Amino acid sequence: MMSLGEKLRNLRLRTKKTLTEQSRILKVSINSVYRWEHDLAMPRKPTLRKMADYYGVPLDWLMMEGASSSIVSETEQNLLGMFRKLPDNNRYKILGYVERMYVEEYGAEIQYV
Repeated sequence: MMSLGEKLRNLRLRTKKTLTEQSRILKVSINSVYRWEHDLAMPRKPTLRKMADYYGVPLDWLMMEGASSSIVSETEQNLLGMFRKLPDNNRYKILGYVERMYVEEYGAEIQYV
């Protein structure tokens, strides 16, 4: 089980960002990033949302207490991050492509929950 601070630190390290780079991206002090990563302080929700978008992870996952880091693989994080940066029309094209691949692979329509 991982704390929010551990998740934030792992995400930053996976993307090879320094504390300084992370603080510039979020427009906060290095001290703030350090305190978040060491569970000494909690970022505000808009900042958490910005981090979730930047790293391509669900906001709910970041905020879940003790959630495992394996919920979203690094590949899934990369795909989600790129997907979120695309315009809506390209997102729909990708969804259509993935749905066709799924049907070819499994011979059934995707069941959305």
